[in-house]
Amino acid sequence: MLKPLLVGLLLMMPLQPLNSESDSIASNYKSSGFTTVEKATTQYEKQSKLQATPPESIPFKPTHSFGRYIDRGYYKGKLQLEYVDSSNMDVLVVWVAEEKHEDVPFIISKQIALNGRISGTYMEGRDYACVSKLAFEFEGNHYMIEYIRALSKPYVKEESLVEVANSIIH
Repeated sequence: MLKPLLVGLLLMMPLQPLNSESDSIASNYKSSGFTTVEKATTQYEKQSKLQATPPESIPFKPTHSFGRYIDRGYYKGKLQLEYVDSSNMDVLVVWVAEEKHEDVPFIISKQIALNGRISGTYMEGRDYACVSKLAFEFEGNHYMIEYIRALSKPYVKEESLVEVANSIIH
């Protein structure tokens, strides 16, 4: 009787750190003012009087998703949506704003055609090679999609970001 109980406990032990890490991620985001993607999107739409579309396609399977409407400071009036894969710490951030917000230092790699005759600008990090971005305008909003990877990993090719953008435009 004791042996099956010990085996059962040992088999469950590896799951504990993963759950506490997962809880830690959620706790950190919530303490930073994040809520659900749905609540944050609703708040942005109410304030801006514009429709905002979260992506339907993400280049990885997110373990967490969060959103926040920023009502003060440098990013005031912007919607920030974050999708996290806790297994490898990849993060996809989607910024939505009424006004274009410039981020530097990034180099414009190329103009990209998106669905619906929309043009996007794909950028790679100059100082941070692990960050790739795609910016475009859709239905009165300025979207900036950022894919952030661990420093040891290369930036993400534009095809992944185009797929995310097209899932917003559809």
